[in-house]
Amino acid sequence: MSWDNRVVWSEGMFVLPQHFQQADRYVERLVRARVAALRSFPWGLTGLEINRNLLATGQFAVTRCSGVLEDGTPFSIPDDAFPPPAFEVPENTRDCIVYLTLPIVHPGGVEVEMDDVTQTVARYSALEVEVGDSVGSAGGSKARLHLGRLRLRYALETDPRADTVSIGLARIVEVRPDRSVVLDDRYIPPSLTAAASPVLTGFLTELHGLLRQRAVSLAGRVSESGVKGVAEFADYLLLLVLNRYEPVLAHLAQIGAIHPEDFFRTCVQIAGELASIFAKSRRPPEFPVYRHDDLQKSFAPVMSELRHALTMMIDSAATPLMLQQTKFGIWYAPLTDRTMLSNTSFVLAVKSAAAVETLRATFPGQVKIGPGDQIRDLITSASRGIHIRALPVAPRQIPYHAGKVYFEFERNGPQWDAMRSSGGFAIHIAGDFPNIEMDLWAIREVTS
Repeated sequence: MSWDNRVVWSEGMFVLPQHFQQADRYVERLVRARVAALRSFPWGLTGLEINRNLLATGQFAVTRCSGVLEDGTPFSIPDDAFPPPAFEVPENTRDCIVYLTLPIVHPGGVEVEMDDVTQTVARYSALEVEVGDSVGSAGGSKARLHLGRLRLRYALETDPRADTVSIGLARIVEVRPDRSVVLDDRYIPPSLTAAASPVLTGFLTELHGLLRQRAVSLAGRVSESGVKGVAEFADYLLLLVLNRYEPVLAHLAQIGAIHPEDFFRTCVQIAGELASIFAKSRRPPEFPVYRHDDLQKSFAPVMSELRHALTMMIDSAATPLMLQQTKFGIWYAPLTDRTMLSNTSFVLAVKSAAAVETLRATFPGQVKIGPGDQIRDLITSASRGIHIRALPVAPRQIPYHAGKVYFEFERNGPQWDAMRSSGGFAIHIAGDFPNIEMDLWAIREVTS
């Protein structure tokens, strides 16, 4: 016969306790089957409170604990289940998970132990309780009933847990010489909601804060910027991602009832979109497969990637340097931050009435660039100063304008070294370039 089939009730049948037991099994199986089909990983903790005072004495116990076991059994300590006896942690325990266990029900096996015994495989222990009649007209009559209480116990990761269903509660780091037990604050037990774990709640709050901080800063920069280049378009794309997920995470942080797998999916989705902007390969890294029984290993690399992407410097990669024209065809560009010389590329955008190809070919030989205090010596000497080379296209960090040619400074040579003690660049043009226009850009090199 099937252990979970429904009872066929018929008139005149001789009713035995087995009929009601079979009916209970059928209803329990029906509920489990329907609930399990609604979502993936329909088990885990919904609340946990560890007795911290007992940890100082070398013992482990929970004050409150609720959730659903992997076989679909709901539990709530101390509401409908007695707290298990405090567990004496062995002195040599190190890096070990503490589990809450419950015997598995086997077809034909004993489910309830009527006597108060500890060595039994029964799932329930019988508890005699006086229960009143809930019908008002019954006159408040009472009856003594036997109710089943779950026989929950603690077990270490190293203990045999065959024939039990178990769920992790905490990870013991070590037992100190004074017998106090140290728990791993980073451990995340299998949970049905993020609110059941302070670590998951912290991740949710942290991620929402990072997204909000970055979005506010970026929105101000984009709205105030008058530059319409490729870099600003990238800023808009990033702001689009941030504004998409910030309200979602604000909602999730407020209700706290998100399932860890749903939160994990949201995290990897954000990481994937940010990788398109920040990662050199434009591809997200390979994240570990989600494991409901090891949430710490699942979330750690994802959160690390998100922190890296969202805490990168948000300063604009390209900064225009003011070029001031003086007499005798000399332009000056003050340099207030000399550290830019070691991590910044300098690009000169030039436009003239001359043909673009003529400008590209002849301009490098007709211009001298060097420190502002040495430009006059450069003009009268045969030295070319800081060399420049024409770029095939405009760098993506600065705006593109048709008719402009872009030249990059070569960061070597004696004149470049002399810039470290100079107040800025000086540019002298010897050739004839009618209606010349120039813009000097400092492009910060970003590493990721």
